[in-house]
Amino acid sequence: MSKFGARKVTIDGIAFASQAEGNRYGQLKLLERARQIKALGVHPRYPLKVNGVVIGVYTADFAYFEGGRQIVEDVKGMVTPEASLRMRVFMALHPTHELRIVDSKGGWEKFKQRAVSEKVAA
Repeated sequence: MSKFGARKVTIDGIAFASQAEGNRYGQLKLLERARQIKALGVHPRYPLKVNGVVIGVYTADFAYFEGGRQIVEDVKGMVTPEASLRMRVFMALHPTHELRIVDSKGGWEKFKQRAVSEKVAA
């Protein structure tokens, strides 16, 4: 069990951090079979590289193509400050990708990059 009470599940030999993530995998497999999405990837890793230096890695839950757009999904019960930071860095480095946050019921919303304030704390 995770620190947020999620129970790990294994489906098709793939370990998922929660039942919600496993359920989303099932939904996406159906969409892929129906040819509404293609090239479904599970747990894709994106190096967070700035000025040639890898400062971290963002591991999403899923990635696929939908109507020519590259979609990256993360299934979250809640977005922690650490996860939000990685998502913001990911979006800054991969602006052509659409990042979606999926809730436990399979609903989703597009991740919104916060506006940067003109004032920067010293």
